[in-house]
Amino acid sequence: MDIVEYLLFIPLLIYGIALSDLFGQWKHFMDSSSWYTPYLITLIMVTEIGVHNVFIFFKFSPQLSHITYFAYWLYLFPPLVFLLMVNCLTHVDDYSDTEAFFTSRIKPIFLLLAAFISMHFTPFVNFDHQIWLPRLMAIILCIIYAFWPKNSVFYSLVGVWLFSISTRYYAIYIQTS
Repeated sequence: MDIVEYLLFIPLLIYGIALSDLFGQWKHFMDSSSWYTPYLITLIMVTEIGVHNVFIFFKFSPQLSHITYFAYWLYLFPPLVFLLMVNCLTHVDDYSDTEAFFTSRIKPIFLLLAAFISMHFTPFVNFDHQIWLPRLMAIILCIIYAFWPKNSVFYSLVGVWLFSISTRYYAIYIQTS
């Protein structure tokens, strides 16, 4: 193994732990008594965001060969914030009512999601000029939804996320071919 493979191990492990928690919560799709649409959509949305971030982590892996100790901490910070957000989202087993659980955790979940998305504006994470607008819109909607949890704001955020999937697809696949 070279140095880059060792350095990638920790952030990818953190993403892996978070994704494992997320996929563990997909059991709610099988139990109709625990269905709460915003919670289920948030699970799907956050899972896709996590998988995408693992995927793009390899885009900047060559930069890690000459990284300093403190710069490495900057690379660790986004996966740690993602893990915190996932922990807020996934510890639903203590509640018998998924809706009550989710509504009680909206503020920390969406503020941490906004913080995580905002980290993508820094060059060391993945500042991509093609998708800056959907990210900015998502940050704004996450903050609004955290303090004003209305369905219209949530579904606007979902729309921005769906739009971001198409722009990320364009940025990753169409431009690189």
